[in-house]
Amino acid sequence: MSWTPSPRRAWRGLGPRLALWYTGFFIVGSLAVLALSATLLSSSLRARDHAAILAELDALRAADARGGLDAVRREPLPRRLPLAARALGPDGVARWSEIPAGLTPDFSRLSPAPTSGAIVWGRVPLTGDDSPLEVASQRQADGTTLQAGLGVDEREDVVERLRWIAAAIILPSAALAALGGVLLTARALRPLRALLDAIHAIEAGELDSRVRPGGDGDELDELGAAFNRMLDQVAALVRGMKGALDAAAHELRTPLTRLRATAELALREGDAHTAREALADGVEESDRIIALLDALMDLSEAETGILRLNRSETDAARLIEDAADLYRDAAEAKGLTLETEAEPGLTLDGDRVRLRQALANLLDNAVKYTPPGGRVRASATRDGGEVVLSVEDDGPGIPAEDLPRIWDRLYRGAGARGEKGLGLGLSLVRAIVLAHDGRVEAESGHGRGARVRLRLPAPAPKV
Repeated sequence: MSWTPSPRRAWRGLGPRLALWYTGFFIVGSLAVLALSATLLSSSLRARDHAAILAELDALRAADARGGLDAVRREPLPRRLPLAARALGPDGVARWSEIPAGLTPDFSRLSPAPTSGAIVWGRVPLTGDDSPLEVASQRQADGTTLQAGLGVDEREDVVERLRWIAAAIILPSAALAALGGVLLTARALRPLRALLDAIHAIEAGELDSRVRPGGDGDELDELGAAFNRMLDQVAALVRGMKGALDAAAHELRTPLTRLRATAELALREGDAHTAREALADGVEESDRIIALLDALMDLSEAETGILRLNRSETDAARLIEDAADLYRDAAEAKGLTLETEAEPGLTLDGDRVRLRQALANLLDNAVKYTPPGGRVRASATRDGGEVVLSVEDDGPGIPAEDLPRIWDRLYRGAGARGEKGLGLGLSLVRAIVLAHDGRVEAESGHGRGARVRLRLPAPAPKV
């Protein structure tokens, strides 16, 4: 199933916005480069023109120094650019001028040079032309004023041509940038669209829908893979909850049926003795129901990570002994040998009550399934960076086909179905150990006993 947004919504989507932003940044950047290039080019041409004007002015000043205005008139000046030049008498009247053909500057707009030796720059308009003439004026010691100027039309034409060429390049480049932005964003957002398709498919009831990987191995592919893993975990949790609810309903049906039967018996018989026995049976079945619900609640809290742990430094030997003391009488009554062993000084960081509960569940199973005359052993050892709590017995063991499933909720193997129990003990053990950042191990062979290890992180050594 593929989700297709409406055209109006599609244009407001992230892809078009990214393409527009990309195109906008390209145009702004190109215009900034154009403006900088035009400014640098204009500045370079202005510096060239000013150098030519000052060279002309130096030549005029040298000629004037050699022979006055007569020398200025007689000596030809070598020029590479179409320069205009004038010499003014002390009265401000032009005594000599040399203007390129076609130029008619209006020098009346030009301010006179104020002091001797200072160079004053100014612009004068040209009759019938928009481009002015840039002029440098310098008053000499004898009162003569020398002027040299150059039209700025060539300079402005070069800059204007640059602008038109740049515009001719930028406009199609902006169109290509927009197209490239659309293609790039479409490719970049493909994993997000696949994620949206999967989400909408799940909303439509296709719970097995998953995100197809893009194959690029980038962060968006990692997002899709993480989303798929999350969906797998959620699906497994839903399956587990369904199985747990089904099993809980099955387990609750028997005590509730017995509770109803005893109540009906008490009502039917009516005598006090029968009523007392019915009430006793009802209390026993109620305790069984409460125990089942309490175990389910503890297991749910542990598996969802909301189980509160009162961590403290706990002596491993004391923990083993406390758990074993709960079952010494039962083991002795059954003719079993219950042994404990712990490395001296071994400690662990954990919730003493919860860990004792986990060990008690293991010892309960060991005592329950070990035949008379057998042996049950609980121990605590250190293995590298872990503290290992072990419970082993020499009972009938766990069949190979049951071993992978013993940690499942309400699972009871074929050998356990004749014994009383809820099928939650090992599930709760595993949840408690995982809440302590540990792990569980079980090994067994049919007829060769069983060994369960709880591996917990060892506390850091004290400095």
